[in-house]
Amino acid sequence: MNDCITEAVVLAGGEGRRLRPLTTFQPKPMLPVANRPVVEYVLDALFESGIERVVVVVGHRADRIQSHLSGTYPDANIEFVHQDARLGSGHALLLAEELVTGPFVVCNGDNVVDADIISKVLERFSTTDSVATIAVAESDTPEEYGVVVEDNGRIADIDEHAVDSEGYLVNAGVYVFDGTVFEALRRTPPHDGETRLPDVVHYLEGNVTSVLVNGGWLDPSHPWGLLSVTETLLARRHGSAVAASARIHERAVVGDHAVVGDDCDVGPGAVISGGSCLQNNVSVGANSVIERSILSTDARVGAGVVLRDSVVGPGATVGDGVVSPGGHADVILEGRLYTDRRLGSIIGDRAEVGANVTLTAGSRVGAEAVVGAGTVLHGDVRERVEVTH
Repeated sequence: MNDCITEAVVLAGGEGRRLRPLTTFQPKPMLPVANRPVVEYVLDALFESGIERVVVVVGHRADRIQSHLSGTYPDANIEFVHQDARLGSGHALLLAEELVTGPFVVCNGDNVVDADIISKVLERFSTTDSVATIAVAESDTPEEYGVVVEDNGRIADIDEHAVDSEGYLVNAGVYVFDGTVFEALRRTPPHDGETRLPDVVHYLEGNVTSVLVNGGWLDPSHPWGLLSVTETLLARRHGSAVAASARIHERAVVGDHAVVGDDCDVGPGAVISGGSCLQNNVSVGANSVIERSILSTDARVGAGVVLRDSVVGPGATVGDGVVSPGGHADVILEGRLYTDRRLGSIIGDRAEVGANVTLTAGSRVGAEAVVGAGTVLHGDVRERVEVTH
Protein backbone atom coordinates (compact mmCIF):
# COMPACT_ATOMS: atom_id res chain seq x y z
CA MET A 1 0.00 0.00 0.00
CA ASN A 2 1.24 3.50 -0.86
CA ASP A 3 -0.54 6.71 0.11
CA CYS A 4 1.85 9.08 -1.63
CA ILE A 5 2.29 8.30 -5.31
CA THR A 6 4.02 11.12 -7.16
CA GLU A 7 5.15 9.57 -10.47
CA ALA A 8 3.26 8.85 -13.67
CA VAL A 9 3.87 7.46 -17.14
CA VAL A 10 1.90 8.84 -20.09
CA LEU A 11 1.70 6.60 -23.15
CA ALA A 12 1.70 9.02 -26.09
CA GLY A 13 3.40 7.06 -28.86
CA GLY A 14 0.35 5.96 -30.82
CA GLU A 15 -0.08 6.75 -34.48
CA GLY A 16 -3.85 7.22 -34.49
CA ARG A 17 -4.51 5.44 -37.76
CA ARG A 18 -8.29 5.59 -37.31
CA LEU A 19 -8.00 9.39 -37.34
CA ARG A 20 -6.16 9.69 -40.63
CA PRO A 21 -5.65 11.95 -42.52
CA LEU A 22 -5.57 14.18 -39.42
CA THR A 23 -2.65 12.22 -37.97
CA THR A 24 -0.51 12.10 -41.11
CA PHE A 25 1.74 14.89 -39.81
CA GLN A 26 0.78 15.10 -36.13
CA PRO A 27 0.40 12.48 -33.43
CA LYS A 28 -3.02 11.64 -32.04
CA PRO A 29 -2.28 13.10 -28.56
CA MET A 30 -1.71 16.48 -30.23
CA LEU A 31 -5.09 16.63 -31.97
CA PRO A 32 -7.16 19.55 -30.68
CA VAL A 33 -10.33 19.19 -28.65
CA ALA A 34 -11.88 22.47 -27.55
CA ASN A 35 -8.72 24.13 -28.92
CA ARG A 36 -6.30 22.24 -26.68
CA PRO A 37 -4.28 19.13 -27.51
CA VAL A 38 -5.66 15.98 -25.88
CA VAL A 39 -2.39 15.31 -24.04
CA GLU A 40 -2.68 18.62 -22.17
CA TYR A 41 -5.84 17.44 -20.45
CA VAL A 42 -3.95 14.36 -19.26
CA LEU A 43 -0.98 16.28 -17.86
CA ASP A 44 -3.19 18.88 -16.19
CA ALA A 45 -5.18 16.11 -14.50
CA LEU A 46 -2.00 14.43 -13.26
CA PHE A 47 -0.45 17.58 -11.85
CA GLU A 48 -3.73 18.63 -10.23
CA SER A 49 -3.86 15.21 -8.53
CA GLY A 50 -0.49 15.65 -6.87
CA ILE A 51 1.75 13.95 -9.43
CA GLU A 52 5.13 15.65 -9.42
CA ARG A 53 7.05 13.79 -12.14
CA VAL A 54 5.84 12.52 -15.50
CA VAL A 55 7.55 10.23 -17.99
CA VAL A 56 6.05 10.61 -21.48
CA VAL A 57 6.61 7.77 -23.94
CA VAL A 58 6.54 9.21 -27.46
CA GLY A 59 6.70 7.61 -30.89
CA HIS A 60 4.88 8.85 -34.00
CA ARG A 61 5.88 12.47 -34.71
CA ALA A 62 7.58 12.57 -31.32
CA ASP A 63 9.11 16.00 -31.88
CA ARG A 64 5.65 17.59 -32.03
CA ILE A 65 4.77 16.34 -28.56
CA GLN A 66 8.16 17.05 -27.00
CA SER A 67 8.42 20.62 -28.22
CA HIS A 68 4.83 21.42 -27.29
CA LEU A 69 4.92 19.98 -23.79
CA SER A 70 8.35 21.47 -23.05
CA GLY A 71 7.04 24.89 -24.02
CA THR A 72 3.67 24.56 -22.28
CA TYR A 73 5.04 23.17 -19.00
CA PRO A 74 8.50 24.77 -18.75
CA ASP A 75 8.78 24.31 -14.99
CA ALA A 76 7.35 20.79 -14.78
CA ASN A 77 9.41 17.65 -14.20
CA ILE A 78 8.78 15.88 -17.52
CA GLU A 79 11.07 13.32 -19.12
CA PHE A 80 10.66 11.75 -22.57
CA VAL A 81 11.32 8.21 -23.74
CA HIS A 82 11.21 7.17 -27.40
CA GLN A 83 9.40 4.09 -28.67
CA ASP A 84 11.00 3.71 -32.07
CA ALA A 85 8.99 0.67 -33.20
CA ARG A 86 5.26 0.09 -33.01
CA LEU A 87 5.33 -2.76 -30.49
CA GLY A 88 2.31 -1.98 -28.35
CA SER A 89 1.35 -0.16 -25.17
CA GLY A 90 2.88 -2.82 -22.92
CA HIS A 91 6.22 -2.45 -24.67
CA ALA A 92 5.90 1.33 -24.32
CA LEU A 93 5.53 1.04 -20.56
CA LEU A 94 8.53 -1.29 -20.32
CA LEU A 95 10.66 1.47 -21.84
CA ALA A 96 9.97 3.58 -18.74
CA GLU A 97 11.05 0.89 -16.26
CA GLU A 98 14.31 2.54 -15.25
CA LEU A 99 12.68 5.94 -14.77
CA VAL A 100 10.02 5.16 -12.16
CA THR A 101 10.16 3.68 -8.67
CA GLY A 102 7.46 2.13 -6.54
CA PRO A 103 3.76 2.43 -7.42
CA PHE A 104 2.97 4.90 -10.20
CA VAL A 105 0.11 6.07 -12.40
CA VAL A 106 -0.17 5.16 -16.09
CA CYS A 107 -2.40 7.10 -18.48
CA ASN A 108 -3.15 6.84 -22.15
CA GLY A 109 -2.10 10.13 -23.69
CA ASP A 110 -4.91 10.17 -26.23
CA ASN A 111 -7.99 10.20 -23.97
CA VAL A 112 -9.40 13.21 -22.15
CA VAL A 113 -9.40 12.60 -18.39
CA ASP A 114 -9.84 14.88 -15.40
CA ALA A 115 -8.22 15.06 -11.97
CA ASP A 116 -11.19 13.33 -10.34
CA ILE A 117 -10.45 10.15 -12.30
CA ILE A 118 -6.78 10.16 -11.29
CA SER A 119 -7.68 10.78 -7.65
CA LYS A 120 -10.25 7.97 -7.58
CA VAL A 121 -7.80 5.44 -9.01
CA LEU A 122 -5.11 6.52 -6.56
CA GLU A 123 -7.49 6.27 -3.62
CA ARG A 124 -8.76 2.84 -4.65
CA PHE A 125 -5.22 1.53 -5.01
CA SER A 126 -4.07 2.93 -1.67
CA THR A 127 -7.01 1.48 0.27
CA THR A 128 -6.92 -2.04 -1.14
CA ASP A 129 -4.44 -4.87 -1.13
CA SER A 130 -3.82 -4.60 -4.87
CA VAL A 131 -0.91 -4.82 -7.28
CA ALA A 132 -2.91 -2.75 -9.75
CA THR A 133 -6.06 -0.63 -9.99
CA ILE A 134 -7.74 0.18 -13.30
CA ALA A 135 -10.30 2.87 -14.10
CA VAL A 136 -13.43 1.52 -15.78
CA ALA A 137 -16.29 3.38 -17.41
CA GLU A 138 -19.69 2.58 -18.82
CA SER A 139 -19.98 2.55 -22.60
CA ASP A 140 -22.78 2.10 -25.11
CA THR A 141 -20.25 0.59 -27.54
CA PRO A 142 -18.18 -1.83 -25.42
CA GLU A 143 -17.05 -3.72 -28.51
CA GLU A 144 -14.82 -0.76 -29.40
CA TYR A 145 -12.82 -1.01 -26.17
CA GLY A 146 -11.36 -3.54 -23.81
CA VAL A 147 -14.40 -4.95 -22.02
CA VAL A 148 -13.68 -5.46 -18.34
CA VAL A 149 -14.75 -8.77 -16.80
CA GLU A 150 -15.10 -8.53 -13.01
CA ASP A 151 -15.38 -11.21 -10.33
CA ASN A 152 -16.42 -10.00 -6.86
CA GLY A 153 -14.90 -6.56 -7.36
CA ARG A 154 -11.67 -7.91 -8.82
CA ILE A 155 -10.74 -7.70 -12.50
CA ALA A 156 -10.51 -11.16 -14.00
CA ASP A 157 -10.00 -10.20 -17.64
CA ILE A 158 -9.96 -7.35 -20.17
CA ASP A 159 -11.27 -8.64 -23.48
CA GLU A 160 -9.80 -6.50 -26.24
CA HIS A 161 -11.91 -8.19 -28.93
CA ALA A 162 -15.31 -8.56 -27.30
CA VAL A 163 -18.16 -8.85 -29.79
CA ASP A 164 -21.11 -10.40 -27.99
CA SER A 165 -20.07 -9.49 -24.47
CA GLU A 166 -22.88 -8.68 -22.07
CA GLY A 167 -20.56 -6.46 -20.09
CA TYR A 168 -20.71 -2.71 -20.52
CA LEU A 169 -17.74 -1.67 -18.37
CA VAL A 170 -14.71 -0.76 -20.45
CA ASN A 171 -11.08 0.03 -19.76
CA ALA A 172 -10.73 3.82 -19.44
CA GLY A 173 -6.95 3.80 -19.84
CA VAL A 174 -5.93 5.04 -16.36
CA TYR A 175 -4.01 2.64 -14.11
CA VAL A 176 -1.96 2.46 -10.93
CA PHE A 177 0.65 -0.33 -10.86
CA ASP A 178 3.22 -1.41 -8.37
CA GLY A 179 6.70 -2.33 -9.55
CA THR A 180 5.80 -5.96 -10.33
CA VAL A 181 4.09 -4.87 -13.53
CA PHE A 182 7.38 -4.86 -15.43
CA GLU A 183 8.18 -8.51 -14.76
CA ALA A 184 4.56 -9.37 -15.58
CA LEU A 185 4.88 -7.54 -18.89
CA ARG A 186 7.95 -9.58 -19.76
CA ARG A 187 5.80 -12.69 -19.28
CA THR A 188 2.97 -11.29 -21.39
CA PRO A 189 2.99 -12.80 -24.90
CA PRO A 190 2.61 -10.40 -27.86
CA HIS A 191 -0.50 -10.34 -30.03
CA ASP A 192 0.09 -9.65 -33.72
CA GLY A 193 3.57 -8.44 -32.83
CA GLU A 194 2.45 -6.04 -30.10
CA THR A 195 2.51 -6.39 -26.32
CA ARG A 196 -0.74 -4.88 -25.12
CA LEU A 197 -0.85 -3.36 -21.66
CA PRO A 198 -4.37 -4.65 -20.78
CA ASP A 199 -3.16 -8.23 -21.31
CA VAL A 200 -0.85 -7.89 -18.31
CA VAL A 201 -3.88 -8.49 -16.05
CA HIS A 202 -3.44 -12.25 -16.63
CA TYR A 203 0.20 -12.20 -15.51
CA LEU A 204 0.10 -9.98 -12.43
CA GLU A 205 0.54 -11.94 -9.20
CA GLY A 206 -2.00 -10.33 -6.91
CA ASN A 207 -5.36 -8.59 -6.85
CA VAL A 208 -6.30 -6.21 -9.66
CA THR A 209 -9.07 -3.85 -8.56
CA SER A 210 -11.20 -1.38 -10.46
CA VAL A 211 -12.98 1.91 -9.85
CA LEU A 212 -15.89 3.35 -11.85
CA VAL A 213 -15.09 6.80 -13.23
CA ASN A 214 -18.05 7.87 -15.37
CA GLY A 215 -18.19 11.53 -16.34
CA GLY A 216 -14.55 12.54 -16.66
CA TRP A 217 -13.42 10.18 -19.41
CA LEU A 218 -13.85 11.12 -23.07
CA ASP A 219 -12.40 9.25 -26.02
CA PRO A 220 -11.66 11.03 -29.34
CA SER A 221 -10.38 7.86 -31.03
CA HIS A 222 -12.43 8.32 -34.22
CA PRO A 223 -13.16 11.38 -36.36
CA TRP A 224 -16.74 11.57 -35.05
CA GLY A 225 -15.36 11.16 -31.52
CA LEU A 226 -13.10 14.17 -32.02
CA LEU A 227 -16.18 16.23 -32.84
CA SER A 228 -18.41 14.86 -30.08
CA VAL A 229 -15.73 15.24 -27.39
CA THR A 230 -15.16 18.83 -28.49
CA GLU A 231 -18.90 19.50 -28.40
CA THR A 232 -19.15 18.00 -24.90
CA LEU A 233 -16.29 20.07 -23.52
CA LEU A 234 -17.58 23.29 -25.08
CA ALA A 235 -21.07 22.68 -23.72
CA ARG A 236 -19.62 22.86 -20.21
CA ARG A 237 -18.54 26.45 -20.82
CA HIS A 238 -20.67 29.55 -20.41
CA GLY A 239 -21.04 31.49 -23.65
CA SER A 240 -18.37 31.62 -26.32
CA ALA A 241 -14.63 32.25 -26.05
CA VAL A 242 -13.13 34.67 -28.55
CA ALA A 243 -9.45 35.57 -28.36
CA ALA A 244 -8.66 39.26 -27.96
CA SER A 245 -6.58 39.22 -31.15
CA ALA A 246 -9.36 37.67 -33.26
CA ARG A 247 -11.08 39.90 -35.81
CA ILE A 248 -14.82 39.23 -35.89
CA HIS A 249 -16.78 41.34 -38.36
CA GLU A 250 -19.64 43.28 -36.78
CA ARG A 251 -22.09 41.38 -38.99
CA ALA A 252 -20.64 37.97 -38.13
CA VAL A 253 -22.16 35.76 -35.42
CA VAL A 254 -20.27 33.58 -32.96
CA GLY A 255 -22.74 31.38 -31.10
CA ASP A 256 -22.62 30.10 -27.55
CA HIS A 257 -20.29 27.19 -26.85
CA ALA A 258 -17.91 28.09 -29.69
CA VAL A 259 -14.21 29.01 -29.52
CA VAL A 260 -12.27 31.38 -31.77
CA GLY A 261 -8.50 31.39 -31.31
CA ASP A 262 -5.73 33.96 -31.70
CA ASP A 263 -5.45 35.99 -34.91
CA CYS A 264 -8.55 34.49 -36.53
CA ASP A 265 -10.49 36.49 -39.12
CA VAL A 266 -14.25 35.95 -39.47
CA GLY A 267 -15.90 37.80 -42.34
CA PRO A 268 -19.24 39.60 -42.63
CA GLY A 269 -22.33 37.46 -42.40
CA ALA A 270 -20.38 34.40 -41.28
CA VAL A 271 -21.87 32.21 -38.57
CA ILE A 272 -19.78 30.13 -36.16
CA SER A 273 -22.22 27.86 -34.32
CA GLY A 274 -21.93 26.04 -31.00
CA GLY A 275 -19.64 23.03 -30.90
CA SER A 276 -17.24 24.69 -33.35
CA CYS A 277 -13.60 25.57 -32.79
CA LEU A 278 -11.33 27.84 -34.79
CA GLN A 279 -7.73 27.37 -33.74
CA ASN A 280 -5.15 30.08 -34.41
CA ASN A 281 -4.81 32.19 -37.56
CA VAL A 282 -7.92 30.74 -39.22
CA SER A 283 -9.86 32.78 -41.78
CA VAL A 284 -13.55 32.30 -42.56
CA GLY A 285 -15.00 34.18 -45.53
CA ALA A 286 -18.18 36.19 -45.86
CA ASN A 287 -21.51 34.41 -45.35
CA SER A 288 -19.94 31.07 -44.50
CA VAL A 289 -21.57 28.78 -41.96
CA ILE A 290 -19.49 26.63 -39.60
CA GLU A 291 -21.53 24.20 -37.52
CA ARG A 292 -20.11 21.69 -35.02
CA SER A 293 -16.79 21.69 -36.86
CA ILE A 294 -13.09 22.10 -36.11
CA LEU A 295 -10.90 24.40 -38.20
CA SER A 296 -7.23 23.84 -37.39
CA THR A 297 -4.43 26.38 -37.29
CA ASP A 298 -3.79 28.31 -40.54
CA ALA A 299 -6.87 26.88 -42.27
CA ARG A 300 -8.45 29.09 -44.94
CA VAL A 301 -12.18 28.88 -45.63
CA GLY A 302 -13.64 30.93 -48.47
CA ALA A 303 -16.93 32.78 -48.85
CA GLY A 304 -20.33 31.11 -48.91
CA VAL A 305 -19.00 27.85 -47.49
CA VAL A 306 -21.10 25.46 -45.41
CA LEU A 307 -19.23 23.05 -43.12
CA ARG A 308 -21.16 20.79 -40.75
CA ASP A 309 -19.76 17.98 -38.58
CA SER A 310 -16.40 18.44 -40.31
CA VAL A 311 -12.71 18.79 -39.46
CA VAL A 312 -10.27 20.89 -41.49
CA GLY A 313 -6.58 20.18 -40.89
CA PRO A 314 -3.76 22.69 -40.40
CA GLY A 315 -2.98 24.80 -43.44
CA ALA A 316 -5.83 23.39 -45.53
CA THR A 317 -7.69 25.60 -48.01
CA VAL A 318 -11.44 25.39 -48.67
CA GLY A 319 -12.62 27.35 -51.70
CA ASP A 320 -15.67 29.58 -52.13
CA GLY A 321 -19.03 27.87 -52.19
CA VAL A 322 -17.86 24.51 -50.85
CA VAL A 323 -20.60 22.53 -49.15
CA SER A 324 -20.08 19.76 -46.58
CA PRO A 325 -23.67 19.25 -45.41
CA GLY A 326 -22.87 16.80 -42.63
CA GLY A 327 -25.21 14.08 -41.50
CA HIS A 328 -24.70 10.37 -40.93
CA ALA A 329 -22.61 7.94 -42.94
CA ASP A 330 -21.10 4.47 -42.93
CA VAL A 331 -17.33 4.78 -42.59
CA ILE A 332 -14.55 2.23 -42.99
CA LEU A 333 -11.51 2.78 -40.75
CA GLU A 334 -8.60 0.36 -40.73
CA GLY A 335 -10.70 -2.28 -42.45
CA ARG A 336 -13.61 -2.03 -40.02
CA LEU A 337 -17.09 -0.78 -40.94
CA TYR A 338 -18.71 1.76 -38.61
CA THR A 339 -22.35 2.31 -39.48
CA ASP A 340 -24.51 5.42 -39.15
CA ARG A 341 -21.86 7.75 -37.71
CA ARG A 342 -22.42 11.48 -37.51
CA LEU A 343 -19.63 12.81 -39.70
CA GLY A 344 -19.46 15.41 -42.43
CA SER A 345 -16.03 15.49 -44.06
CA ILE A 346 -12.38 15.37 -43.03
CA ILE A 347 -9.87 17.56 -44.88
CA GLY A 348 -6.24 16.72 -44.17
CA ASP A 349 -3.27 18.99 -43.53
CA ARG A 350 -2.45 21.40 -46.35
CA ALA A 351 -5.09 19.90 -48.65
CA GLU A 352 -6.81 22.13 -51.21
CA VAL A 353 -10.53 21.90 -51.92
CA GLY A 354 -11.56 23.97 -54.93
CA ALA A 355 -14.57 26.23 -55.32
CA ASN A 356 -18.10 24.82 -55.39
CA VAL A 357 -17.05 21.32 -54.32
CA THR A 358 -19.61 19.14 -52.55
CA LEU A 359 -18.20 16.85 -49.87
CA THR A 360 -20.70 14.12 -49.05
CA ALA A 361 -21.07 12.74 -45.53
CA GLY A 362 -18.13 10.58 -44.50
CA SER A 363 -15.77 11.73 -47.25
CA ARG A 364 -12.10 12.30 -46.47
CA VAL A 365 -9.47 14.33 -48.32
CA GLY A 366 -5.90 13.21 -47.63
CA ALA A 367 -3.08 15.47 -46.54
CA GLU A 368 -1.75 17.68 -49.37
CA ALA A 369 -4.37 16.31 -51.78
CA VAL A 370 -6.20 18.55 -54.27
CA VAL A 371 -9.90 18.38 -55.11
CA GLY A 372 -10.72 20.30 -58.29
CA ALA A 373 -13.47 22.91 -58.53
CA GLY A 374 -17.01 21.65 -58.95
CA THR A 375 -16.26 18.10 -57.87
CA VAL A 376 -18.85 16.06 -55.99
CA LEU A 377 -16.76 13.88 -53.72
CA HIS A 378 -17.87 10.51 -52.40
CA GLY A 379 -15.45 8.43 -50.32
CA ASP A 380 -11.75 9.11 -49.84
CA VAL A 381 -8.94 10.88 -51.66
CA ARG A 382 -5.46 9.61 -50.81
CA GLU A 383 -2.77 12.02 -49.70
CA ARG A 384 -0.99 14.05 -52.37
CA VAL A 385 -3.51 12.93 -55.04
CA GLU A 386 -5.39 15.34 -57.31
CA VAL A 387 -8.98 14.63 -58.36
CA THR A 388 -11.36 16.52 -60.65
CA HIS A 389 -14.98 16.11 -61.51
